[in-house]
Amino acid sequence: MSPTEAIPLLIVVLLMISIGGGDVQEMSVTFQGDTDVASLADVKVVAGGTTTIPGDATVDGDIYVIGGTVDVDGTVDGDVTLLNGNLSINDGATVTGTLETYSGSAAVSSEASVGHISRFEALTPSSSPAQRVGGFLLQFFVLGAFGWWLVDRHPFVIENVGAAITEHALVSGVVGGLGATTLLVLFVYMAFTLILLPLAIIGLFVEFLVVLYGQAVFGYLVGTRLPIERDGVATLAGIAAFLLALELAGFVPYLGGIAQLTVAAVGFGAVLNTYFGLQRFEPAAIPGGT
Repeated sequence: MSPTEAIPLLIVVLLMISIGGGDVQEMSVTFQGDTDVASLADVKVVAGGTTTIPGDATVDGDIYVIGGTVDVDGTVDGDVTLLNGNLSINDGATVTGTLETYSGSAAVSSEASVGHISRFEALTPSSSPAQRVGGFLLQFFVLGAFGWWLVDRHPFVIENVGAAITEHALVSGVVGGLGATTLLVLFVYMAFTLILLPLAIIGLFVEFLVVLYGQAVFGYLVGTRLPIERDGVATLAGIAAFLLALELAGFVPYLGGIAQLTVAAVGFGAVLNTYFGLQRFEPAAIPGGT
């Protein structure tokens, strides 16, 4: 699951936790990789990869699945909520709380024990071709309109961010990775306080927009290398090519997810380093350096 898909669902998770009124002190998020979980934070969010509760493990906490795959072979002393992705509760597994299914694909063995099952809609595959095409087109229209507007009205802004990506990719990636992770953790902890919940949701939404901003600039950079004279049309074509490459990368195990996160981090950092494109980024010179 890409960051642009994970952040909106993470906002939904925070809302559900806050509305539920649970006393949550810690939350962990998994974006990729294969993980065997023998213990849980208060809340575990699975956004990608494969997470397994081994048969000999008993974990205490709630699990939210917003992407990837979760296999439960042991015992979950809490609730399991499926918003997207794949969930399997296998033979001999136990979920003491409620299994809530909103979307995605859930398989519950007849030999498993579940306290209560609540289905809010019919189960459908979360990665059907129609859904992927629809999501791709929606993202293309949004980024295409934004990129066209920037190139037409504020070309220096998109050029500044583009220069930070092409000339200082490593610095942008480091800043973006640290900045995005730090802000994500901050907003998650803010969400556990009812008074700060609106600010946390706004912050996550802004972080989501910054990721989209970076993707639009990547598309612009691709467009500048295409044999198209009109800047707006070249940007649209570049965004389409970039999004298609990003989508195809998602089918490559591990490396595809790493590539998507790297692109998001570099774009995020470039936007921050240039103050959203208002200023050209030049790294500070080291005193005495050459």
